[in-house]
Amino acid sequence: MAANGISTLSLKKVRQDTKLAKAEAKRQGKTVAVDGTISGSVDTSAVSYRALNTLNLNRLPTRYNASDNNGALTDNAGVPVASRPWS
Repeated sequence: MAANGISTLSLKKVRQDTKLAKAEAKRQGKTVAVDGTISGSVDTSAVSYRALNTLNLNRLPTRYNASDNNGALTDNAGVPVASRPWS
């Protein structure tokens, strides 16, 4: 089993959502343990804190379908800045 537990999750969508939740927590200065547990509150003095720290899923270029384990993607056509899903 992976230390963070992500690679053993069953659906690609669940793995994606878990990674995004961790990234959002880190950008907010929260504590993310090695096992993936998120704790604490927003800490503006943390080294990892970013002003743009709220994830907007509609700005992602693609998303995994909710019930598809084969990796089918939903394309968010017209996403203006695909690499910047943060607001």
